[in-house]
Amino acid sequence: MTDIGGKRSELLSDWRLLLFGTLASLASAPGQTLVISLFNADIRSAFDLSHGEFGTAYMIATLVSAAVILWSGKLIDRFDLRAVFAVTTLGLCLACLVAGSSTGWISLLLALFLLRHFGQGLMTHIAVTSVNRYYQTVRGKASAIVNQGFTLAEATLPITISALILAIGWRNSWYVLGLIAACFVLPLLLALIADHRRRHGRYLDRMSILDTDTVAPEVSGAQRQWTRAEMLRDVRFYGVLPVVLAPAFLNTGLMFHHQHIVQSKGWDLQTWYLLLMAYAASSIAFSMLAGIMVDRTGARSLMPLFTLPMVAGGLSLMGGGSDVWIFGVLVSFGAAAGMTGAVTAPFWAEVYGVQHLGSIKAVATAVMIFASAMSPAIYGAMFDTGITAPAIGMLNIIIVLAASACAWLALRKS
Repeated sequence: MTDIGGKRSELLSDWRLLLFGTLASLASAPGQTLVISLFNADIRSAFDLSHGEFGTAYMIATLVSAAVILWSGKLIDRFDLRAVFAVTTLGLCLACLVAGSSTGWISLLLALFLLRHFGQGLMTHIAVTSVNRYYQTVRGKASAIVNQGFTLAEATLPITISALILAIGWRNSWYVLGLIAACFVLPLLLALIADHRRRHGRYLDRMSILDTDTVAPEVSGAQRQWTRAEMLRDVRFYGVLPVVLAPAFLNTGLMFHHQHIVQSKGWDLQTWYLLLMAYAASSIAFSMLAGIMVDRTGARSLMPLFTLPMVAGGLSLMGGGSDVWIFGVLVSFGAAAGMTGAVTAPFWAEVYGVQHLGSIKAVATAVMIFASAMSPAIYGAMFDTGITAPAIGMLNIIIVLAASACAWLALRKS
């Protein structure tokens, strides 16, 4: 009972950081596939692009983002969280401005890069890394709570932004998103971490006690603090990579091309948007469940398992033209999406320590961005050549089962 009470106390003792992480994950939305996909048809029409061509542009911009974040993701280890967050938010404002004013291929690619890097990349990286660095025994629950920012975006933004686009046009909608980031996100979240100096001071005091340069882990009992280079030489990292990549690849492909998938299946697009509430509810429930399990059993035990709900999603994509299959797709993908953040983020801290977490997490973020970059282009090319949604469903099942097997083999001895 004392242990439960103590963990609850730790979780709520720094509620400002927890709220900061949750709102930062929500603020990453303009760079997430979910939001960009809402502009898919308008952008393709304005620039006369096919599914494959727009997917390729998205891939190029996202791949560059993945490369750059290997450098920019380390900044959170070196500079004050407040400064890194402020620069990231201003970058996201610039991204929205460029997206709304783009007139050609170069400006479109620049807009997509800025959106992906400052939104999906750095803003997400900041939200997840900050919480997992400063929390210790309740990382699973804290990560699950922060993950609700993504869920809130998934539940509310499709209908909201779709209505905004209809009312004022797609270009003006980007300007509105940039204005919200500048006028509301930046001052509110900076206020939440105004006392960050004291928080970071406590963290430095803790790390000085666990300094493995002066006391060996096997002697002190302290966790080994891996560097990025050491992690890249660890076979477990490559074993879990497929299960880390799978949700990013499959979820991005589904959301980016959801309009085409829904139409090709004969489903109703408005029903899809309404049932995103089921996606959100599933994500919340499974995220919290995974967070509780991570704190009890550790993230390692869940790494081979958390993507398995997407098998049901693949089977639902192989279903018929009834709108009931939409429910199966969104609930199963929502479950996997919810568990992804609650399991993978604590995994890196649990296995490799927190001293170089920004640098290590930057690699994980980069590979997830890489997967999300490849997915729209590959899916778009497949759709352009006539490959159907049921075939995509079968691809989902194969990828998920193979990735889970790789993670199980890599972690079974540890």
